[in-house]
Amino acid sequence: MAAEPLNTTGAFGYLNRLERVGLVALLLGVIIFGVVTEVRSAFLKRRMTDVDTYFRAAWAIRVHKDPYNVTDTNGWHYNYPPLLAVALWPLADAPAGQSRNGLLPYAVSVGLWYVINIAVIWLGACFIAHAFEKTSSDPMVQMQNRFCRRWWALRVLPILVCLPALDRALARGQINSVLLMLFCLAGAALAYRKQILGGFWLGLTAAIKVFPAFLLLYALWRLRFRMLVGAATALLLGVIVIPAIVMGPHHAYTAESRFMQVVIEPALGLNHNTSRDRELLDVNKTDSNSFEAMIDHTVHFGQPAPPPAEWMKITHWSISILLVLITLWVEAKSRQHTPLHRNLFLGALITIMMPIVPICHPHYYCMVLPLVTTLLAVKWEKDQKLPIGWPLGLVLLFFAVSHILTVLPPPFYILRGLGLVTYAALVLWGAALVMMWKLPQLLPAGAIVPLTSPEK
Repeated sequence: MAAEPLNTTGAFGYLNRLERVGLVALLLGVIIFGVVTEVRSAFLKRRMTDVDTYFRAAWAIRVHKDPYNVTDTNGWHYNYPPLLAVALWPLADAPAGQSRNGLLPYAVSVGLWYVINIAVIWLGACFIAHAFEKTSSDPMVQMQNRFCRRWWALRVLPILVCLPALDRALARGQINSVLLMLFCLAGAALAYRKQILGGFWLGLTAAIKVFPAFLLLYALWRLRFRMLVGAATALLLGVIVIPAIVMGPHHAYTAESRFMQVVIEPALGLNHNTSRDRELLDVNKTDSNSFEAMIDHTVHFGQPAPPPAEWMKITHWSISILLVLITLWVEAKSRQHTPLHRNLFLGALITIMMPIVPICHPHYYCMVLPLVTTLLAVKWEKDQKLPIGWPLGLVLLFFAVSHILTVLPPPFYILRGLGLVTYAALVLWGAALVMMWKLPQLLPAGAIVPLTSPEK
């Protein structure tokens, strides 16, 4: 059993009464928000949630129907790979008029899904915070008491910063909380220098929602081939093996083919299937904050925006490529063999990944939580007084406020189409690059050491 640190005051001391009251208030807020979400999702005349599409697709798989052909009560389709619907088999919901034998009541499924999402958010925050603590260069941090002030701060503060974005995802029943946890697991694996495991978690995110495959750029750039092996294993399991076992090989192949036909190929311009335009692919019929959508709404400020012109799409991809190149250049010039540098790089890639996707919903940005945790861990690695400082404090505040302003009624609502949350995320990305560049000055002497053992 590790010895307790000698210093049990300040950052390593236990919470005072006011801080404990704050945690209780946060817990009560989570419960109240859960009740509101349950009512909006299950007890209104119109279900105000996206989770119904997941549960309906899970039902389709249970009864050997096409999960991409059924719709929820709002007429929306399931637009993810089969793996998610397979995983949600126990929460399946049948359409009206179909047998509900063996199915949970819809309201119970909604409640369970909310609880699952809260659990994975907390677990994700704990996984990555724990990794930074155990790989810290400060013995005091490595041996800190569980539930001390620093323990709570590195878990709760990132959640508070991302809370407005998380609320958006939770209210809609989105899958982003699960992806967030997987990103945290990947970051923790990188902190421990476990390449295969880090790649596995990233590959699993791609098997659930496709576009996180972008993050394999980390492995390609740093020539981490074991990460690619881990990612390939996760993709093999998530895309082929698990769906084939649950659905049967024929149904699994048919489902994957339909997913390509109605989602992937139209998104890449390879066919003209329009079945997903209203709910997914049309940037002006969806709540998108990608570069393409931002440019379109800015050029047509104050009026309905037409479909993006060709030059807007070219600009979108030009900006995307430029941001990627800047990120790679800063990483190469500042590369350090530390858990924090590896996670700053991964967090920067996660952040710019969102607006690069042509359809980028504001709630996607809750997935920057691992980067927020990393930024705070860097600040606190050298100073045990848990400073944030006004530059980083303003960055984090801007990010949180951007999500609050863009859900308010007019005149603030106009900020939504202009992409305020994306601008805030780009400021967060900039903070990550600055910290990567200045990391030797931000960490205590001796924290940066040569890589003397191979990553696993």
